[in-house]
Amino acid sequence: MKTLQIDLIIEELGDLDININPDFLNKDQLDVPILKQVDLLLDAVGEKGLKLTAKGNLPTKVVKEITLCCPTPSDRRFLKNTNRFLEGEQVSVMRARVVSEVGKLLKVSKGKIYLGSMAEAFRSASQAEKFIYLIWQSSKVNLAYFDRMQESSLINGISFILMQVVRDKAKMFREANVYSAFLLDAFPKLADVVEEEIEPSSYFSKDPYDEFEYMVELRLFKNFFVPFGLAEERGVDYGENYECCKTELLESFLMPVDVVDTSIILSKKTFHQFAQRIKKEKLDIDLFYDFCFIYTNFARYPYEPSAIIAKDLVKSKRVIGTAAAAQEAFYTDLSNAAEQTIKHFTRLEVKGGGDRGDEMQKEFLSFVDGIYALLPKDKPFKMLDALMLGSFFLLDILVKVYGIDTMSPDFHGECRKHFDEETVEDIGSSLLHMGDLKKKAKKFKRINAKMEEMVKEALITFVLAVMSMHTYEMDK
Repeated sequence: MKTLQIDLIIEELGDLDININPDFLNKDQLDVPILKQVDLLLDAVGEKGLKLTAKGNLPTKVVKEITLCCPTPSDRRFLKNTNRFLEGEQVSVMRARVVSEVGKLLKVSKGKIYLGSMAEAFRSASQAEKFIYLIWQSSKVNLAYFDRMQESSLINGISFILMQVVRDKAKMFREANVYSAFLLDAFPKLADVVEEEIEPSSYFSKDPYDEFEYMVELRLFKNFFVPFGLAEERGVDYGENYECCKTELLESFLMPVDVVDTSIILSKKTFHQFAQRIKKEKLDIDLFYDFCFIYTNFARYPYEPSAIIAKDLVKSKRVIGTAAAAQEAFYTDLSNAAEQTIKHFTRLEVKGGGDRGDEMQKEFLSFVDGIYALLPKDKPFKMLDALMLGSFFLLDILVKVYGIDTMSPDFHGECRKHFDEETVEDIGSSLLHMGDLKKKAKKFKRINAKMEEMVKEALITFVLAVMSMHTYEMDK
């Protein structure tokens, strides 16, 4: 008997850097609409085959049974307004049939539809194997068939890549255009392909990106991810904002690739935990100094791995023995936290998700408050001396990594040779704030609310300058 060759499918997906979780194959039951719909269709065809209508469509009785089986929220919206069960009007039925024919589960001959060469193997396979087989066959289907819009090989080509992007993002509802932005952020060259391949809709918009975003919403979310149980949708009624969120099934289906570990991002709380660890382990560490050194490492891309940064820091301090091992472990953890933090705040996470933007702002301010808490608080000049380390390390990166003459009268011009105007402005803003603060700080006799506000503002410009350099280099 033929097999579904699941191992080969997994291998081919792996070649695309899409790795299926090995544990997924152990799943016994999957509550997935398309699995049930395809099984219903195969049962209806049976061993004797099923006579099609004069136009070659499935009988109304079969269409109705499949249509009413596990309709998605989008499907239910249309079912409210129709009593007709014609194959050409029910996307869920068209999808089940087309995928089955592409996957050789069904074949058509002389006005009847019969079980195909792979039907027996499919029906004897496990739920997980069926799922993998159908999702692989679905990637070969011309998705334009379901919406009759323009043809686009691009949409099919990015289906698994976007699936991975959705899997790796934090679980929350977002509009489809946000996921498109994530994709373009991760693959900037994709923007050129969109402009070349996608024809803008003359009725809705002249912008090909608007058409691209709509096609992503319709073809990949409504007609692919949601029916496969990989995404949950809401806002399907007229006038509502259509949004999607990944499901637990998607998380269990694919291995993570670029997931941000939000449990370790730096905040006032995590900085305090690092400070307590220094005391407990009796480490010889200036947390503000070492944070600035580690953080500015991310003003480049690719950046140094955490293990290398940790070793370099320990080596520079000439620590040996067990103390060296403890400090290296500490620096590795701090560097990992800094890496996750900069990823968290530079990967467009603030877009979408309702109140998530406000939450992100609170997280960012907590990050800045945490840095501020590391500064000495006894004398204004001591706080300022420590604060200047941010500028020192930033300038050091500009010199050693980018070869910029920081003493040049045309410093901005030197920076423009390496960065875009926005990044240059962020760098200049950070250095300017630090310089102004140093001048004004001479007037402060104590650390009051005004000085705290100015210092935090300077910290924000420093943090943003590093993030700006990081994202510019990453997107090049």
